[in-house]
Amino acid sequence: MTESLLTTKLFIPSTRPELVSRPRLVERLNGGLHHKLTLISAPAGFGKTTLVSEWVENLRLDAKKENQIENRIAWLSLDESENDPARFLTYFIAALNQVEGIDATFGKGALSMLQSPQPPPTETILTSLINEIATIPDRIILVLDDYHLIDAQPIHDALTFHLEHLPQQMHLVIATREDPHLPLARLRAKDQLTELRATDLRFTPSEAAEFLNQVMDLNLSADDITALESRTEGWIAGLQLAAISLQGREDVTSLVRSFAGSHQYVLDYLIEEVLNLQSESTLSFLLQTSILDRLTGSLCDALTGQHNGQATLEMLEHANLFIVPLDDERRWYRYHHLFSDLLRRRLHQTQLEQVPVLHHRASEWYEQNGFIDEAIVHALQGEDFERAARLIEEHADALWGRGEHAKLRRWLEKLPIELVFSKPHICIFHAWYLYTIGQLDAAERSLQAAEQGCDSSTDRATETEQQEQVSITNSDSMKLRGRAAVIRAFMGAYRGDVPGIIQHARQALEYLPEQDLTWRSIATNALADAHAYKGDMTAAYEARFEALKACKAAGDIYLIIITNLKLAITLRSQGKLQQTIEICQQQIQFASEFGLSQTRAVGWMLAIWGEVLAELNDLDGAIDKAKKGVELTEGGGDLAMIGWSYMSLMRIIFSRGDMVGAEEIIQKMENVARESKVPPWFTNLMAAWQTQMWLVQDKLEAASSWVQERGLDTGGEPKLLHEIDYFLLFDYILYARILIAQGRLDETTTLLQRLLEAAEAGGRTSRMIEIMMLQALVLQAGGNSDKSLTTLEKALTLAEPEGFIRIFVDEGPPMARLLYEALNRGIASDYTSRLLSAFPMAELEQTDPSKTQIPKSELVEP
Repeated sequence: MTESLLTTKLFIPSTRPELVSRPRLVERLNGGLHHKLTLISAPAGFGKTTLVSEWVENLRLDAKKENQIENRIAWLSLDESENDPARFLTYFIAALNQVEGIDATFGKGALSMLQSPQPPPTETILTSLINEIATIPDRIILVLDDYHLIDAQPIHDALTFHLEHLPQQMHLVIATREDPHLPLARLRAKDQLTELRATDLRFTPSEAAEFLNQVMDLNLSADDITALESRTEGWIAGLQLAAISLQGREDVTSLVRSFAGSHQYVLDYLIEEVLNLQSESTLSFLLQTSILDRLTGSLCDALTGQHNGQATLEMLEHANLFIVPLDDERRWYRYHHLFSDLLRRRLHQTQLEQVPVLHHRASEWYEQNGFIDEAIVHALQGEDFERAARLIEEHADALWGRGEHAKLRRWLEKLPIELVFSKPHICIFHAWYLYTIGQLDAAERSLQAAEQGCDSSTDRATETEQQEQVSITNSDSMKLRGRAAVIRAFMGAYRGDVPGIIQHARQALEYLPEQDLTWRSIATNALADAHAYKGDMTAAYEARFEALKACKAAGDIYLIIITNLKLAITLRSQGKLQQTIEICQQQIQFASEFGLSQTRAVGWMLAIWGEVLAELNDLDGAIDKAKKGVELTEGGGDLAMIGWSYMSLMRIIFSRGDMVGAEEIIQKMENVARESKVPPWFTNLMAAWQTQMWLVQDKLEAASSWVQERGLDTGGEPKLLHEIDYFLLFDYILYARILIAQGRLDETTTLLQRLLEAAEAGGRTSRMIEIMMLQALVLQAGGNSDKSLTTLEKALTLAEPEGFIRIFVDEGPPMARLLYEALNRGIASDYTSRLLSAFPMAELEQTDPSKTQIPKSELVEP
């Protein structure tokens, strides 16, 4: 990502030797360092950037004089291209990386998440970054210049989050023409805001005199200075324009007295005067280069057709003609924003036909010099859509791989739809973005256009073409078809079409080339999700393992963590408790190494870890981890993470017998479901947990109504084996419990046998243990004690190696009685004793312990 960054945006603008010093304002800025934010908000031309440059230079000089540790200064000059959240955050991190003393690996974890094909919520990325900043001992001052050019609400939201959690040693400075969409009132009320506005920035009479007579060398009288300061109201840009127009004039006093009216009136008048003073060649240079945000000699030459670009830029700087150097070597410059705006307006008024020509030349120069983003922007500004489309098509993979999704989407939206449909490669990304906003029909049209483009390319191939060219065409066609299949797999997931997910994911893996690692990893993860939803944990594990290899090969840190997380869920379903914990431990450590310890993904991992600890009967450790996990996942945009974390916490609270806490979780889930478009499984599991609580509370009628709503009452005959998916199995097991409560034991027996077959076929060992355990209880209730104990022994055999405990204990006194009988017959004596010792004394007292001579000390803890 950093390869495409303009480093000139990160340089602190140098101060001029003839600068008018402003100690009163510098002192106010110094006093604001104990606040979170300094806001310098004023219209164009009030010297905001110059003031901040002077201030940070003074901070450095003062630190050297007094042998103090320097404040670490970072600077970011913004422009409209930073309205892409990923690009903004990348520059944000790059600016901090310029600070002396910060480790070279700073922000690596956040950048990895940004560059992920499916990046996490912005708060997750910022949390990682904030935690890293908090480890830096020195004060860091970050200046965001020209923030008024940012109009993307997600960026305002991100900066608000950053301010709310700003480390104590960091201070943010924003220079802007208009107040940003940040919680200024709240910061003001908490005394966390320093503000400088136009009334503060205006030149005082003494500053105006110093500027006009010493900096601009005009030798004006006191009356003329007063008049000029009054006419411009201390507006620095107006004074500068006036000074330039007065240079070399004889009748200065009469000219000064002719200035009147508002800033805009003065500006229009003075700009005419300033431009009229320039030579024809200089004026032509100014107008032709006005379309640029950054200027350098060779770029200016490309636009003007001349060979004096660098010399002209240096001349303009010496003439103090509204040009700002951007680096110490004086290679890159920019015009003062106000001056640039006026030049562009004049260009459109006088040479409108030249505007697209100039943008085309700029685009060509930027492309030749490796600045692809700027090349695309100028092509779009010049409405050279064919060129823009070609550049986007050539570089879309790199942009998408760097996580700059919003920018790519914004560019695609500017292209005519007919042109998009004529470019198969672009159609793929266009379809992806349409899918992400739920426009599935429109996404399908883009995918069909891409495939038609592939077909037509193949049809155009003739026998006279070289075989190498044909093979390249075929290879590209297969890759595009593979990516289209990936998108269709996710569209299938959106619709709940699990067979469709599997079909398209497999097709994608068949078509995608081995080197297309990112897309292959996404396709493999989609396939694994489909297998998991279907309930085939063996196939899901294999697919997850393949996805993990692809993620590692692609070097995508965030996808590695997510895939391992889902691998942990798969292992949990397979009953491999210890491996699940090991993966959680390893990945949380891995995330910490990349500064991701406070991310939503780690929160999800903690919740899963906590649920496994609950199964091992470490309820205190379980609740601690799960609550921390839920805190991390709450508030983010990933509903799967939030929902799964709630489910894990719900199970722990349920095992603790805390029905009040369980009701609170149900309420939270209902709130999420009301406010967001949650996946169907979210609402189904929420309703199932509520039903399980009703069952425990003997609210059988309410529980039975849930059975009717879900359409599960089939007279003991569930759906076909292959139709009992991951979530439906949970529903059917709950239905079996309701049948037991209703005394319908024969129906329960039939149902549980079908469920056991489904669980066994999918390798869902945890569910197999639960189903066998219920079978044993049903047989015991029916008076078939021998067969009951035989079935229980099978469940114990599966459960003992991994140390399952709560799955038995949560069944209460009926299971305790059955375990007593097993112990009395010598079935898994050590394990059975350990299980019995985990039951509360109150439940043990409801059983008949006289059938066994087990010592009290082995049954309950002292």
